[in-house]
Amino acid sequence: MKTVLLLDDARSIRSVYAEVIRQAGFEAQTVASAEEGLQYMVDHGIPDLIVTDIDMPGISGLEFCSRVRQVAKHTPIIVMSALAGKGLVTEAKLLGVQGWMLKPVQPEYFLNKLKSVLGETQALSS
Repeated sequence: MKTVLLLDDARSIRSVYAEVIRQAGFEAQTVASAEEGLQYMVDHGIPDLIVTDIDMPGISGLEFCSRVRQVAKHTPIIVMSALAGKGLVTEAKLLGVQGWMLKPVQPEYFLNKLKSVLGETQALSS
């Protein structure tokens, strides 16, 4: 089963989207900060997909992405944020982020994005 690590400082966001991830048949791991996300990867290894907020206390989502890239160059990362300034999106692309979803994100769109990045739709269409 593929694992999705979801980072967001808002408990409600973690709760709602973790349930969407689970209903899609993926394992959902949630953390409230970039620091917790980094510790999760030390303790449990690199997940199959990371979904992160940008605006979090402590280490920002973009700094988190930069640190992930030092140890996991090819792990897919999707940003889910209320912020979408051109500079932020450009910096994220330079860090190899595969997608940017602007909050609030409809659960169906969220799920389609996850499946697309994880390659799940290819199995359905072939």
